[in-house]
Amino acid sequence: MLFQRGLSTTARISARTKFTKPKPKPPKRQNVRIPTQTTHHDNTLRIQPPIPPSVANIQCPDDHPLWQFFADKKFMRSPEELDFHSRPWSIPELRRKSFEDLHSLWYTCLKERNILARENHLLRNAVGGQQEFYEQVAEKVRTTMWRIRHVLSERDWAFRNAQEAFRTEKESFVKDFEKEFLELPQERDEEAFEMLSRFQHAVFGISEFIDENLVDRRFVEGLKYVATLKLRKFSPRNEEIQHFLSQCSEEGILDVGEAFVVFTSEHKLKDVKDACSAVKDLRESGNFVPRAQEVDTVTQYIQRLVQAQSESPAL
Repeated sequence: MLFQRGLSTTARISARTKFTKPKPKPPKRQNVRIPTQTTHHDNTLRIQPPIPPSVANIQCPDDHPLWQFFADKKFMRSPEELDFHSRPWSIPELRRKSFEDLHSLWYTCLKERNILARENHLLRNAVGGQQEFYEQVAEKVRTTMWRIRHVLSERDWAFRNAQEAFRTEKESFVKDFEKEFLELPQERDEEAFEMLSRFQHAVFGISEFIDENLVDRRFVEGLKYVATLKLRKFSPRNEEIQHFLSQCSEEGILDVGEAFVVFTSEHKLKDVKDACSAVKDLRESGNFVPRAQEVDTVTQYIQRLVQAQSESPAL
């Protein structure tokens, strides 16, 4: 028992000596690096009271978007400044407006409703004033907005009904146009191709401005149809074009790459003849576009054409 206690005491003394004895100070270094940062301990700080926000110490730029929630940059309009003499737009008046005008009028009304909603919120929660004047004006604006939606809904239904009616009469309409287009004499080519430009935009959505087109399956089928119709227009005037058209199928040009070459050629006999020669070279080289890749391929063609037109010098 005594022997164990002696061992325990010796261990405690050794531990106390080892961990509690102070270490000697390190020698003083000669080259001491200057600290790169200073803290508040190196400066004399003075504590100041916080500055409350006010108009004097806050500056808001004139073009800040939140100013659109204020009428003439006023905190609150008085009831005398509100327009009580105006009335909502009527449905017959809105029917005479274009889509762009209705779009602008809608967002003008939306902006005014946002201003009135902010003022109503202040009257209800902060100022405690009368709200009926502001609510009367807001109701007039809201009436105009739902009437705009009513007019746009009418136009949407009219457009859908016209599309449905056109689907049933499309085949006869296309045949009548083909007959009229092909029977026009050569001296009226300018009139004929103006008709073709309107026809392709109405039926297939192909615009004469190449960068405005949306390439889809309807656009691709229209490209083939217009290119074939173009060959049929010039085939009676040239034997090579007539021979080229006879080598195509009964439906005309089926490859979209060949149709794009003929479609983008000028409406002149020489240019259409050159386009037929280019298509013959494509056929001899074995180039063709699979049906599954037609939309992507035509999109790339149009992008290259737009880039080439933008890089060409203006005349």
